[in-house]
Amino acid sequence: MGAVPDSPERKESLSSNSRGHERGNRRAEPAFRGRLTALVVDGVTVCRLLLYHLLELSGVETMMVGSGQEALELAEKHYDLILIDRYMHNMNGLETIRRMRERRVQSKIIGLTSGEIETDKPAMIKAGADDCFVKPLSADTLANILAELNRR
Repeated sequence: MGAVPDSPERKESLSSNSRGHERGNRRAEPAFRGRLTALVVDGVTVCRLLLYHLLELSGVETMMVGSGQEALELAEKHYDLILIDRYMHNMNGLETIRRMRERRVQSKIIGLTSGEIETDKPAMIKAGADDCFVKPLSADTLANILAELNRR
């Protein structure tokens, strides 16, 4: 049937397809100072894959996981950007962010929500996120976030 969505084989396959897609659309890869890295944390596979593709097309080396617990296991590795869903099973985004900040994770953390932005954004920021946006994250918003990271 193919590789598991988060497996190295799947990641390699997606990266290959993304590069071919870039050439077909004649999209230039952004000129980042160095290779940016990102971690996508979302319990919904489709949401993870969408962000994965957007990030990879932007030239960002990306890992993805489906739970807060998995994210905490990877939090020791430095990522320039962590995109994390507010609503996940077992350990939600708020708790995951709180625990990451307790562990002194210095990455830029962006919360994502499919709920009410008016209530979720303040909650995510209070937990330690740098900002919060409504899902799905637009390509323009992501480009702005990456440009800010590149200026650091």
